[in-house]
Amino acid sequence: MRRFLLGLVVIAATVFVLSQAALWYGRSIFAEPDVEVADSVTGALNAERIVLVFAHPDDEITATELISRAVEEGAFVATVTATRGEAGTQFPPIVAQEHLGVVREGELRRHGFALGLDEQVVLGLPDGGVPEAMSEAQLTARVLEELVRLQPDAVVTFHPPSGVSLHEDHMAMGRAALAATQQYARQRGEAVTLAYTLVSRPGTRRFGAERYARVADLQPDPDFALNVDAALKTRAWRIHASQADYLRETTGVPAWLLYQLWTQEYYAVRIIEP
Repeated sequence: MRRFLLGLVVIAATVFVLSQAALWYGRSIFAEPDVEVADSVTGALNAERIVLVFAHPDDEITATELISRAVEEGAFVATVTATRGEAGTQFPPIVAQEHLGVVREGELRRHGFALGLDEQVVLGLPDGGVPEAMSEAQLTARVLEELVRLQPDAVVTFHPPSGVSLHEDHMAMGRAALAATQQYARQRGEAVTLAYTLVSRPGTRRFGAERYARVADLQPDPDFALNVDAALKTRAWRIHASQADYLRETTGVPAWLLYQLWTQEYYAVRIIEP
């Protein structure tokens, strides 16, 4: 019996060591090397008021750690989302497609409540048609209107040339946020921090096929990283019930596993002078 128990202990220890080694290797695939890990979001952004400008409900999942940390640090945090997500594909189907916009806006607002957001703005632009809905000048003016009202010290948005996934709506909102922040800084007479949310370049190059390899090639180098609470990410996908299986369906990797490997959020920072 003692020999049997000893054998079980050896097997368990071996399995543990191998699983930890596999986890370390998996995380190394997704990690951006030599990126400083920030201890404070408000410090990294030099901001006490932060506005995130995105295109669709669930885009804010790219920044759950930043939002959560900023709220914990006492910052004012708000989101501006262009569309209600009515043209999206459901993963899994949970509602008649004609009602999807109502559902996805509800998921967005529920997630924002869970994160502790101070305010959520939904512009109601057509999902999949943001660049066609307004001219760039009009879209910039609409975003600027919200920045002037909300008075952020920092704006977080998509990197315009890559947009996390080369989605035209993402890139249009990134361009509008950049132009609006430039105008807002001039009106304010003070510098404003602009931060781009980024993907893991090593991970997307390895697993993202040609499209995401292109995203990785277009992205700037990250200026800081945040260590991610995986529970925040997986909770977000549960709240966004119409998109809960999105990662599994599009990448073959379930959310719970992906966030055991992709353990950081990455941001590039630009200081927009008046």
